[in-house]
Amino acid sequence: PESLYRAHGADRCSASAQPVDMSQQRDTAFAASLVVASLALAVLLARRRRRLPARFDLQRLVRPCVLRLAPYTFPPRFGLAEAPVLLDANENPHGSTVEALDAALHRYPDPRQARLKAAIAGLRGCAPSQVVVGCGSDEIIDLLIRVTCEPGRDSILVCSPTYAMYQIFASVNDVSTVDVPLSADDYQLRVGAILQSLTPRVKLVFLCSPGNPTGRLLRRADIEAIAAAATGSLVVVDEAYVDFAPVDDEEAAASCVPLVGRTPNLVVSQTFSKAWGLAGARGGGAGAP
Repeated sequence: PESLYRAHGADRCSASAQPVDMSQQRDTAFAASLVVASLALAVLLARRRRRLPARFDLQRLVRPCVLRLAPYTFPPRFGLAEAPVLLDANENPHGSTVEALDAALHRYPDPRQARLKAAIAGLRGCAPSQVVVGCGSDEIIDLLIRVTCEPGRDSILVCSPTYAMYQIFASVNDVSTVDVPLSADDYQLRVGAILQSLTPRVKLVFLCSPGNPTGRLLRRADIEAIAAAATGSLVVVDEAYVDFAPVDDEEAAASCVPLVGRTPNLVVSQTFSKAWGLAGARGGGAGAP
């Protein structure tokens, strides 16, 4: 037993006397730190996704500086179009000085665009209160970014290849862009990847249907799924080319306007510049809840 004890002790002493490979220990520690950092990042991203609100709230989405704005009060003059002189707006009561113009362009138009909104609502099958009029749909895109996105902090999400002006307007407003490309085989939305990319900083999701430049209609079920999950964002369906789209497609609806009334975070933008041939009129609008 004594000899065995001594032999065991000698083996332990000889093992402890062997040199230690410090570089291998450093590599092991570095690999472990990378694993820990990756896990921490995954937890952080998961927490950011979990912080999406339980339901959509427009008051939380709009920038506080916009919410603090006092509404402009319009004078009651816009119901008095036949009055010869309206002194409150400093208009020329004698009409335009350009003789070639027959229209009464010396008068400011109704800032509420009541007649125009009613006409658009009748054309598209929605309520006049849901219509927003813009100088082409480009102005609608720019306004949405300015109203919802904090410069230098928030983002928009796009699905390339798509309309370039989304990212251009975002850059002008110092807003970053998250790009989740369309599927390569059929140019449809990659819904899972889009949902993974949603964070509290993504304030707008731009979906172009029919696609520019793909020409593909997006599946309505995919759009509804994204809108349901994007509780911290507005989902904007750009339908600039919807009048060219088929109306009997079983997988894709020609227009998402019917969804506006029951989807609180859905905006559908359209224009009269394409199929209607009115590019010079700069007429566009959006349907919103």
